[in-house]
Amino acid sequence: MNSQLWFLLLLACYTVLELSFNHRLLELAGDLQWKSTAVQLNDIEIWGRVVSGLGLALLLMRWLDNFVRSRVLLLVMCCALGLFSLWHAQKALVDHIVARADAQDLAMSWKSQMSTQEALNGRILLRGETLLTSPASADLRPVMSALWASSVAGLLPEDLDSDSGAAQLMSGFFAPQISQSKLVASYRKTVMTPVVLGASLLFGLLNLCQLFAGSVAWCLTVSGQDRLLQRCKLWLLAALTVVCMGLSWWPGNVWTASPAYRLVASPALWTDQPFLAPFVEWSVRAEPAWADSVAWVHRALLQDFEFTVPFRSWLVQDVTPP
Repeated sequence: MNSQLWFLLLLACYTVLELSFNHRLLELAGDLQWKSTAVQLNDIEIWGRVVSGLGLALLLMRWLDNFVRSRVLLLVMCCALGLFSLWHAQKALVDHIVARADAQDLAMSWKSQMSTQEALNGRILLRGETLLTSPASADLRPVMSALWASSVAGLLPEDLDSDSGAAQLMSGFFAPQISQSKLVASYRKTVMTPVVLGASLLFGLLNLCQLFAGSVAWCLTVSGQDRLLQRCKLWLLAALTVVCMGLSWWPGNVWTASPAYRLVASPALWTDQPFLAPFVEWSVRAEPAWADSVAWVHRALLQDFEFTVPFRSWLVQDVTPP
């Protein structure tokens, strides 16, 4: 099945969907003008569960191919299992982290989201450690806009120092009074973004590797290179996966290489938020590596599809109220 055209077509369609979703989530979560509504964020969270579930389903189809003869049964069973497990797993994880948040977590989330522009401009210090020596580059800005608050979720509000006079005034005398519901909504956005973003990108890259490996296998089959196919089919997918994950993780960026992130933000996050830390660590490293690709796919192939939920009333119980 792995080299059959219908399965390769499914992988190609899913890759386009996932990469486009990734870019749309970056747009909403990184909106510095605060134009993203609660409904849009709820919709994108629901889409995130669906996209990740479909990604898991495609992986399960490859693993269970030898045990289920009927292709229709295999497709239905894997989609049901993937959607059910990822839907509830992501929701339970986000709900659990939000439920255990205390007043300092909520205040930190709000303050960090309000300081995102200052962080992008390189005007933020974390416990005296430098974050950026210059404004963030164009390829890093969308990712940092979306994940800045998540990356410092393990710190306290007083750990953020800004050398901007306006920011100091806004956090002091002119600080607005924020309701509890807005603080909780802000914190949920801080938690939801790396969880959904990291999971969808991981499944997208794994299935992209499946697509490349299957395409190579199909080409070798069509060209009659059966002996070469037998030699490489055992290691081709594994090699592509290692290369893809390596290109996503190891290059890093000026943000993850900064003293503020390495010495302050990352250790604090792993200590205070161990369930959230893996998603943040993966996202802040992998997302910049694919930022240009996901933006092109979303704009060119899906024409800036907004990922709204058409039947929202059916899912009202799973939607967090504004």
